[in-house]
Amino acid sequence: MAKANTTRIKLEDIVMDAVVDESPSNTADVTNKPVEKGEDISDHMKIKPYTVRLKGSIVNDAPAKLELLRTYQREAKLLTYVGRNIFKDVVLTNLDTDHSVENAKGFDYSITLQHVKIAKPETFEVNVKNPESKKQDAKTATKVKEKTNAGRKQVQER
Repeated sequence: MAKANTTRIKLEDIVMDAVVDESPSNTADVTNKPVEKGEDISDHMKIKPYTVRLKGSIVNDAPAKLELLRTYQREAKLLTYVGRNIFKDVVLTNLDTDHSVENAKGFDYSITLQHVKIAKPETFEVNVKNPESKKQDAKTATKVKEKTNAGRKQVQER
């Protein structure tokens, strides 16, 4: 006897009642430079973050799920989608809903998710002093501005 698939399709905390289309897209930008004769020269390629388009229906507890989807988008919450594929660290960039008579207690949706990479800031100390004398050289003193904290300044009218 075949075992039934009991895995639920989820977008973070929301159980998606039906996902009829799951379409991942991986794209890249290529720079093209024109030349006098022949074809353009392409010399660089930059991979763009992947996107996933989901289409389906929600029936059970539809108002609460719709509000949660809107909250995810408004707060730019990092999400995990588990369906036929698993996508982590995505944000909800587009949410289209259709409230038709065929799905009177729920709604049909089209959702776009986009992968995001989180940058981690790093700070480090830059030493501009002469390593032997431990004093700032005249050469580097003219090239390095003294540390200041002027804050925000108002524009002065003349």
